[in-house]
Amino acid sequence: MNESYRTLIDARLYPPEDWCEDPERREKCGVPSDVVFKTKAELGLEMLLHAIENNVPFGWVGMDAFYGQQPWLRDRINREGIIYVADIPANTRVWLSPPKVGIPERKGNRGRVPTKVRVLEGEPRPIEVRKLKDQLEGSQWRHVFVRDTERKKLWTNIACIRVFPVVDELPGEEVWLIIRIDDGEKDIKYQFSNAPIDTTIKQFAKMSYSRYWIERAFQDAKGIAGLADYQVRNWTAWHHHITMSLLAMLAILMIRIDLGRKAELLTVQDVKEILEVILPQKEITAQEVLNLIKNKHKKRYSARISHHKRQKSSINCMDCRYRPSNVGMELM
Repeated sequence: MNESYRTLIDARLYPPEDWCEDPERREKCGVPSDVVFKTKAELGLEMLLHAIENNVPFGWVGMDAFYGQQPWLRDRINREGIIYVADIPANTRVWLSPPKVGIPERKGNRGRVPTKVRVLEGEPRPIEVRKLKDQLEGSQWRHVFVRDTERKKLWTNIACIRVFPVVDELPGEEVWLIIRIDDGEKDIKYQFSNAPIDTTIKQFAKMSYSRYWIERAFQDAKGIAGLADYQVRNWTAWHHHITMSLLAMLAILMIRIDLGRKAELLTVQDVKEILEVILPQKEITAQEVLNLIKNKHKKRYSARISHHKRQKSSINCMDCRYRPSNVGMELM
């Protein structure tokens, strides 16, 4: 993925554990003998490591909350020296400073002698990130422009602080907690990141929104390249279908990049529609293709301007706690 250019490059089929332990079903569906059960997170890590082995360049990894709430996965990615931005649930608990830990002393002469390291008594309790949000001062929020969209200019209110996540009831390694509230939206996004300490707010905002392009890639693949339109009964057929869909997306992306040098508003949907016009015809001129693109982009540009004008006439009135402050942002 590079800005608005995106495509899918790898896939894994997820057979449930009971399937993997059913020899008769495996043989009927042609599942290779060396395939063993792996969780979705393990398959995701496998694809990531495969990309690294194939020298696929990338800046960071984005994860939704299903993957982001798994400490082992975040730690493994961190050990690989890869920057991640991971969505987390609102009830995720963190400490603002690391509590003292140790093996507690035995109370009295009865009972087992403690051997497990724990957070010692008297230390502060961890706090859920949704409650921590309400404790932040106005100076810890920044109002950041993200990008232009079809309907409006996207701005977000973002705060980034250092925290220690709860991992097995103990403090994990220090990470960034990103809290984001988009203008005009009620939903609040919480994320962890192992980005360097000197990462800028604008870079955090860019990374925080990167999953949007991943979701768009899936939408394009399903709507344009038939990614989800399969009716197959065996392992090989599924992989054949997915491979052809990914190749189709790659071809469309390459055409978009090539034509996009002269038409920057060109989308993968435009390319699909152009191909639908060109392929059935024996002959078509370059001017006819150009006119098709110009007409589509003229309508799209007019719609964007109209949306932006309506946005300016409706002033967003958010809670003042989330508005930018003249003081700037404090990093805790």
